[in-house]
Amino acid sequence: MKWIYLLFIAISVSAAFAQDFYNIDQINTIELYFEQDNWDQILDQLYAAGDEERLLGTAVVNGVQFDSVGVRYKGNSSYSANQTKNPFNIKLDYVIDDQLYDNYGTLKLSNGFKDPSFVREALSYEIARKYLPSSLANYANVYVNDELIGLYTSVQDVDKYFGITHFQTNDRPRFKGEIAGNAGAAVVWGYLGENEDSYYNFYEIESDEGWEDLIDFLDTFNNEPEQIESVLNVDRHLWMLAFDILCINLDAPVNYGHNYYIFQDAAGRFNPIIWDLNENFGVFANVMSGSHLTLTQMQQLTPLFNIDSANYPIISQILTNDRYQKKYIAHMRTMIEENFENGWYEDRALEIQEIIDEDYQADPNKLYPYVYFQQNIYSTVGSGPQGNILGITQLMDVRSDFLLDHALFQGTVPVISDVQPSDQDVTPGETIYITAQVDDADEVLLGYRENVSDSFFEVYMLDDGAHGDGNANDGIYGVDLTASYGDIDYYIYAENSDQGAFYPARAQYEFETVNVVGETGVVVINEINYNSPDDFSTEDWVELYNPGTEAVNISGWVFKDEDDDHAFQIPNDVILEADNYLVICEDSELFSEMHPNVTNFVGDTGFGLSGGGELIRLFNSNNTIIDSVEYDDEAPWPAEPDGNGPTLELVDATSDNSLASSWQASSVIHGTPGAVNSSMEAGLEQASPAVTYQIKAYPNPFNPSTTISFSMKKGKASVNVYNIRGQKVKTLVDATLSEGTHEVTWQGQDDDGKPVSSGIYFIRLQTNGISQMCKTLLLK
Repeated sequence: MKWIYLLFIAISVSAAFAQDFYNIDQINTIELYFEQDNWDQILDQLYAAGDEERLLGTAVVNGVQFDSVGVRYKGNSSYSANQTKNPFNIKLDYVIDDQLYDNYGTLKLSNGFKDPSFVREALSYEIARKYLPSSLANYANVYVNDELIGLYTSVQDVDKYFGITHFQTNDRPRFKGEIAGNAGAAVVWGYLGENEDSYYNFYEIESDEGWEDLIDFLDTFNNEPEQIESVLNVDRHLWMLAFDILCINLDAPVNYGHNYYIFQDAAGRFNPIIWDLNENFGVFANVMSGSHLTLTQMQQLTPLFNIDSANYPIISQILTNDRYQKKYIAHMRTMIEENFENGWYEDRALEIQEIIDEDYQADPNKLYPYVYFQQNIYSTVGSGPQGNILGITQLMDVRSDFLLDHALFQGTVPVISDVQPSDQDVTPGETIYITAQVDDADEVLLGYRENVSDSFFEVYMLDDGAHGDGNANDGIYGVDLTASYGDIDYYIYAENSDQGAFYPARAQYEFETVNVVGETGVVVINEINYNSPDDFSTEDWVELYNPGTEAVNISGWVFKDEDDDHAFQIPNDVILEADNYLVICEDSELFSEMHPNVTNFVGDTGFGLSGGGELIRLFNSNNTIIDSVEYDDEAPWPAEPDGNGPTLELVDATSDNSLASSWQASSVIHGTPGAVNSSMEAGLEQASPAVTYQIKAYPNPFNPSTTISFSMKKGKASVNVYNIRGQKVKTLVDATLSEGTHEVTWQGQDDDGKPVSSGIYFIRLQTNGISQMCKTLLLK
């Protein structure tokens, strides 16, 4: 069970830590230790220098120690050399690579500047996460050299891990919007020519490269409006605009031109990311035109704020488009109805305050007295250099009513109901009809995609009686699609001359799905080259094999080693035919040079494999793990592939590749990339007990049941099912059996008869001192 345990450590525990660290119900403890007693003075000096230098120290995060971390103060107006409680930026992996608290290498801690309620950031991010990718946020008590500095808001960094989580890629261009110099001179998302130097005052590059991509994006965005959707995730952008303008988040690109990120996704589109929300809900009231908004002006701020300003193509290039504007209003209406009109945001703010109440009171350096903390959800508090801070409900209750009464929100809103696919599970090549009852609409569109990495594509739905929609002109709209290999994600948008509406209301961030059976397929890791000999250096590569009878669309699938930051996404339109192979290589140029006759490969991964063994994994486009192997270069694994010429290959491509006994050193020097393994090519038989004792499951993947076939000699036998954590969930056989082949069916239930969740399961045969295991995948 060693393999299962290690896989659990690498994947399951990782996910659990990630969830716990930013769990809003948990207040983390972060302890910093510096050798220097004048650490605060040093951090002030580093901040004043304006570079990225950091003070080295030790961090203890919830009891876990991290050595040689890098610490600096962060923030603009929230930082002051005259205050004890300054915002922190803590880089755990500053010196030691891959030193992470789970997947988080940088911890960003805010001090509650201009937020007496101390809930603005946590509440704002929670609202934003309902509609677009946004950071997680909770709280932490911070100590330095065992002295409590205070309670901080802890916000997830927008880094490579954020990109993997939301965009299935970590190597695409990404930038932070950050203005250096005169903010009033900024043309937000303006095209400034081909010279990248022109953009340095407005963007900070966060990726290794990407200036050319950013300039191409801004050129297309400003000069080819008909091509905007090829370079921008427009729907994601509409959600961001709706959030910022609805919530009077003016310290943001809709006004100031900073405090946001843009990530390029696998489809080549940039996606805006909201950032730095401590001055949300009307705290920042300065309009770049020079005016300072009053409470009434903020409550009544137009939903088309800055649409006519030449300095804001970020708004005008989008909201002057009639359809985009209707979608934008529909999104804003959804936010109002789901968060503000029903009072949810007020209740949630009070719940968050209850979580942190005692810790806020105990904060020796809090920026506001406790009475302000109690009052600021509802009313204006404060005075002095930071000014008065509006109450959150004081602003948003009136603002919500104002917007719903605004002329742009008037008119009949289309109603979309009874949305139905003709079949919930289809096979590749099958025609499917999607229909919906739609009232008060002039046009109805279906947005769909067949890969999580693709853009949604919109097509018209018709009420003509010819698209599975019943009779013509009966209010039921339909469209027919031909299933390919990927699951079909879809939403519906309807509009009339006044208003638009989505189904689901949070589309495109939420959507419905039709399952394409066989999309995940039985794809296995079949051959591994993890240490090339010096005289035949191809760099590392891994071969995938499809032993099934159906082709599998592996577009957008992701290959990783045990480091989640090492992720390679398989390009679009890659189909792995039945009984075919595909090589994933670290360096395609070197691989092609050494294997000139092999053409079925993709690359470059940009990362190699460990010569001392490690976990490698394959995920499908829905981030479901399809196959995993933890190989080694020591017994019981064959050692010859470790730099001696042979590769590591499966003896039989249908055997359980989690077992060392299923692997051998290739009999062909340098392996057989992209082709049948040398063992099967030579007609070799596996020299192991699996000749007599074997276990298989079919169909695989399965839903709702799979048949387990096993062969054995006469004797006592047990067949048990284990989950990915190594926990036994079901005993299928516990009896004395005769010699021969036996079958038993597993219905996807545990010993209590309860259905188990989808995922990988291990079925283990134990008999006569022999243990054999196979792996199966339950899909729901």
